[in-house]
Amino acid sequence: MTFCKTRIPSRFIALLLLLLLLSARTPARAEAPQSHVVPPSSSETPVPGAAQKRVAITTSLITPFFDAYYLAAKVRASNHVSLIVNASYLLLEQHDWRAKSVTMGLGADYYFTGDGLRGWYVEAVGELWLSSWRHNPSGEHAPLALGYAGIALAGYEFVFDAGPVIDLGVGAVAFHTPSARVEFASGSAASEATTKVYPVAKVEVGWAF
Repeated sequence: MTFCKTRIPSRFIALLLLLLLLSARTPARAEAPQSHVVPPSSSETPVPGAAQKRVAITTSLITPFFDAYYLAAKVRASNHVSLIVNASYLLLEQHDWRAKSVTMGLGADYYFTGDGLRGWYVEAVGELWLSSWRHNPSGEHAPLALGYAGIALAGYEFVFDAGPVIDLGVGAVAFHTPSARVEFASGSAASEATTKVYPVAKVEVGWAF
């Protein structure tokens, strides 16, 4: 009996020591990976594919229906801001007058999500319009005239990792065209200066690099 009383406690003591040793080692092993995990902040979280896209070049699918052809380039300046350069060729008509115009614009986008060239944004662009007005009845051309326009809109830009871009938005455009005047053998003719505001829809496709 004495043998049994001394063997049983020694087994329990050995088992208890083993469990304590394992319990002391297990948290250290479990905590080791956690000590290396540092949750990244939202500003440091990479967006797959977007970080490599610095420039997006797009063209409008809507403007050709209005005798205008448009090309724009967006350059990513920061996570929230991109700079815009655009150019277009368009035809304008006003009563007996018809103009061929070339435009150049500069502007900027602000992206709310901080993902550079993708996501929700607001946009503001200013443009200069260089127009050559033709008086249709006489066939005479007026001197080159300089007009201007402003565009403000809100939109959403899809930039796929492979490169395609779809840019959608709605807003308004305001433009001003100066008067034009021609003289011919039987007299002269003049057009009126025009200032107008129109709603505008933006549907552009292109490629990002």
